[in-house]
Amino acid sequence: MELLEVLRRRAMVREFGPEPPTREQMKKLVYAATRAPNGGNMLSREIFVLDDPRYVKMLKSVTPSFIANAPVALVICTDMVKASDLMGAHGRDIVSLLDSGAAAENVALLAEEMGLGVSFVRSCTDSGTRKILGIPERYRIDIIVGVGHKSAKRAPAMKGSKPVVHHNDYGVPWNGSN
Repeated sequence: MELLEVLRRRAMVREFGPEPPTREQMKKLVYAATRAPNGGNMLSREIFVLDDPRYVKMLKSVTPSFIANAPVALVICTDMVKASDLMGAHGRDIVSLLDSGAAAENVALLAEEMGLGVSFVRSCTDSGTRKILGIPERYRIDIIVGVGHKSAKRAPAMKGSKPVVHHNDYGVPWNGSN
């Protein structure tokens, strides 16, 4: 499938079917996440794969915004000490978040190509998530990606106005032909 076609479709879902992705599908998604760019080619990102329904259920219990019923979740974290040592405060506080977002986006693009859906979540109780997964304090939980087969029920269209894209100067709209 051509990338533009993948982008036209919507990987983001709010409801999943009950069947989890296969082990082979998850291997490919994890591979995609680990191949995302990282600032300065300095890797401080780590990923947890939650495919045990008990862990997913516990994670949902401490994640108020986990509104989807995803059967599998990827928890993308940053080792803050390592990020700071490798890239300084800027790398720790900003670049590492971009790195985690890039990993999540790689997962979303590949999931769509494989006919799966994803749901991005950030609002979690960090202390609860740490306890459930045994994550040390030095790690920041950046994003949780719910993964599963798409339900027939589709997510509502994006709320709000059209995306704003400027062309060279603020206030000059990009229309693709200018």
